Amino acid sequence: MARPLTLYYSPFTRASRGLWMLEELDEPYALRLIDIHKGEQRNPAYLAINPAGKVPTLRDGEHIIRDSAAICAYLADRFPGAGLAPATDAPERASYLTWLFYAASNVEPAVMVQANKWPAPSIQTSWGSYETVIETLAGAVRGGPYLLGKQFTAADVVLGSMVRFCLANKLLPARPELGAYVARLEARPALQRTIKIEAEYAAHLKA
Repeated sequence: MARPLTLYYSPFTRASRGLWMLEELDEPYALRLIDIHKGEQRNPAYLAINPAGKVPTLRDGEHIIRDSAAICAYLADRFPGAGLAPATDAPERASYLTWLFYAASNVEPAVMVQANKWPAPSIQTSWGSYETVIETLAGAVRGGPYLLGKQFTAADVVLGSMVRFCLANKLLPARPELGAYVARLEARPALQRTIKIEAEYAAHLKA
């Protein structure tokens, strides 16, 4: 019997990546809404599974995964039949892992430093410079349709969600390569379902 998947979730947060990933898998799952505006992430019951008091958290039976990129990586390997990750011995695995973690290790800090004008000498940063990140992203998606070419993977969920968020909030320039990539992602039925679910949960929280 399959272990139940439960995503502890709040709309329009990094938990959106886990939701999108679950929709791509087409596996049964449950959403547990955490109202971060009411401080539910600091309830003792939630802190017991995520001591940082952050979303998302994924429960798979007795297994707990707390980071959004880790959740996507875990689910891709947990359900290999979905084809959302190259096999561990496939030549594409190296590029897949690189892009899977590029969002958190490079894109997010680069745009935060740029937006807040924090001093960050390029020799001390993993991303080099904001301009380097932009050129790297544009080059990665220029060939398309996805980061690994024709194969859509969990790396597109993680990095694609970051690019989509940054473009919507003008944290990245409106480069045609990036806009076209996001448009391809938004054409996917799983992301369309995710957008609808997010809107419904956000409306519920406001009610």
